Amino acid sequence: MDAHRDEPATKKDLDQVKQDLTDKIDANGRKIDANGRKIDANSAKIDANSAKIDANSAKIDRIALQVVENREQMATKDAVNERFDAVNERLDELLRGQDEMIGIFTRLDEERVATTAWIRRVEGDVETNKSEIKKIKTNLAMDT
Repeated sequence: MDAHRDEPATKKDLDQVKQDLTDKIDANGRKIDANGRKIDANSAKIDANSAKIDANSAKIDRIALQVVENREQMATKDAVNERFDAVNERLDELLRGQDEMIGIFTRLDEERVATTAWIRRVEGDVETNKSEIKKIKTNLAMDT
């Protein structure tokens, strides 16, 4: 039925049309079957990917929980660091005070050494004076 005819279709023409349509339907059926197999293969891939997505989702959930825990630990650590800084400042104040005390004690020790030397000199002078006074008394006959 290649050309257009105004005559009524014959059985042969109808059989030819039927055969052409059957061939086209069969070809479309094969295409549908091939597409069905592709869909089945893609469905299997989708299922496999879905399992991977579920596993990754569980991992992401664990990571999210870890992030939350880490943030909480960091907040706690920040609070501890603030307290540690306050303790360090107080310790620095104490150490400065101790340094000042060491300076004072060093000066006192130096003064003690100087005072001890001065006392020994004065005691030596007193002994010398006692000895001279005794000689003078002896010379003046004022025996004691």
